[in-house]
Amino acid sequence: MHVSSEIVLTAGSSFLTMLQDILKIIDEYCANNDIFYDETLSAGTQLIADLGLTSVDFVSIFQKCQALGNERLSFIELVMPIEGQYVSDLKIGELSDYIIEQSALRPPANEQRASVDNGYSEQTVNDSKYRRSLFEIKQFDEFKSLIQKPTFSDQGPVATDYQLVFILSSPRSGSTLLQRMLDQHPDIESPEELHLLHYDTYAQRHAALSQAETRHLLGGTARLRARINGISMDDSNRLELKFIGAEEPALNFFTEINKNFSKQYLVDKTPSYAYSRETLERISTQFPLARFIYLTRHPSAVIKSLIDSQLQEIIPFARRYSGDTSTIPEMIWALCHENIQSILPGINLNRLHYVSYEELVMNPEQAMTSILNFLHLPFYPDCANPYIEGQKQQIETNEYAGDLKFFLENRIVNDRAEIWKAFPALHSLSNVSQGLMSGIPGYEG
Repeated sequence: MHVSSEIVLTAGSSFLTMLQDILKIIDEYCANNDIFYDETLSAGTQLIADLGLTSVDFVSIFQKCQALGNERLSFIELVMPIEGQYVSDLKIGELSDYIIEQSALRPPANEQRASVDNGYSEQTVNDSKYRRSLFEIKQFDEFKSLIQKPTFSDQGPVATDYQLVFILSSPRSGSTLLQRMLDQHPDIESPEELHLLHYDTYAQRHAALSQAETRHLLGGTARLRARINGISMDDSNRLELKFIGAEEPALNFFTEINKNFSKQYLVDKTPSYAYSRETLERISTQFPLARFIYLTRHPSAVIKSLIDSQLQEIIPFARRYSGDTSTIPEMIWALCHENIQSILPGINLNRLHYVSYEELVMNPEQAMTSILNFLHLPFYPDCANPYIEGQKQQIETNEYAGDLKFFLENRIVNDRAEIWKAFPALHSLSNVSQGLMSGIPGYEG
């Protein structure tokens, strides 16, 4: 691996200086993560086609590049120059140009990223990708029938000295944002997604998630174990392999870290739990003292985000659906909320708190004050702004289980709450979704 010592460009010295710094960052990142390439890195090197980088690699490199600018930058407009459309690749020179431009032209924080009306012209709003069919109950039943029902051994309640908090939500509802906000509190450990409770054993979990497109979901437990128990990642991974081979119960993870867990709460935010009513019932039964945060987001906004991220392509039961695939994003939202609402009657009201994505981004301080009151914790100002310099936000490895979009921003962007309204194709919802909305505070109308 090597960086060109002579870069023949007509750009100014600021570009050359920035480019050299970025080339060094990328070269070191590739060396540290066993990413190999043959050609000399240059302004024209493409991050995907030439280096084979993944979305997690992108975000990790962007975070390291933050130190090159005067202030923390948002990289959203670099990777999504038109709302809802990600770039197919990115040249190193384009990254250099972007950092220079944004550092020089960046307005004050209170003027950044104005409202939807000012941010998106007629030219950039392309409604066609969001056109879809509404689904009927028969289609929904067929979709749900594709989900494998898990079976669990008869284990009693899990006893820990700390208290579990489960975030209940559909995917693309802002759970990564909420997880990072909670993680700023000194009494809360709020890690990436754990993906534990769908499975009876570590072996089942490994078999289900070890495919190329989902294996990044396996790393959350190893990273949390290493951090809590004060061991290396290599040792943590070896323990994980031991538990897989011995077919250890997945629930043992929570007692395994109990001795060294020093905080009051552990948050498990794994949106895919809501795909399975059986998994949610297991959680409510085996964690009788757990607290639950029901995180909601307008279904049209979730549908948009699911379409943008193409998440359905890595969800096994969604890939098996042979009907009208345009209905899948809305059916995912409906499936999750139908399952969540089915277990709510069995949860004591003092263990349940509602919060919406819209509240989180429009008034983060008020939303977090309410959540922390629910947890009987004092308000901690950093929870309302997880982007403040010096806070915990670095991705630890080149794998991450959660929404990477969080790491591309430089602040909570309140116009994300209603950006879906700019796309008329998102305004209509199926009857099932409308009925489920009536059971969510704030969406009843």
